[in-house]
Amino acid sequence: MHDLVAELHPMWKRYLPSGAEPPSASQIEALLEPLSADAAVELMTTLAADNLVWPGSKLMNCEIAHHTVTRIVKWLGPGATWWTNRQGNSWDPVTACTFDGMVAGSDGEYLAILIQVGED
Repeated sequence: MHDLVAELHPMWKRYLPSGAEPPSASQIEALLEPLSADAAVELMTTLAADNLVWPGSKLMNCEIAHHTVTRIVKWLGPGATWWTNRQGNSWDPVTACTFDGMVAGSDGEYLAILIQVGED
């Protein structure tokens, strides 16, 4: 997850405060909370369909998002482990961006990550 955030950071850098750096791998790990597969589907649907910066502004159709993430969760299987940076009703930052949300899952061989970032 840290590698993905670090790889994407240069693309976001122009929108970030000067000198902003992504969190370290250990910082990201400390922010993650475990999820059930059902909760992963719910949160990934939200991240794929709803805009974190402008609530109510849709990024994609909810039904398509739900269908897509359900297939991903089923593909990884019942033994997959899922995590998120969501804490209650808020998202802890895993990037240097103002808004970010992430759900990640792994079956031990494959990794699926959905991340949404934004600046206002």
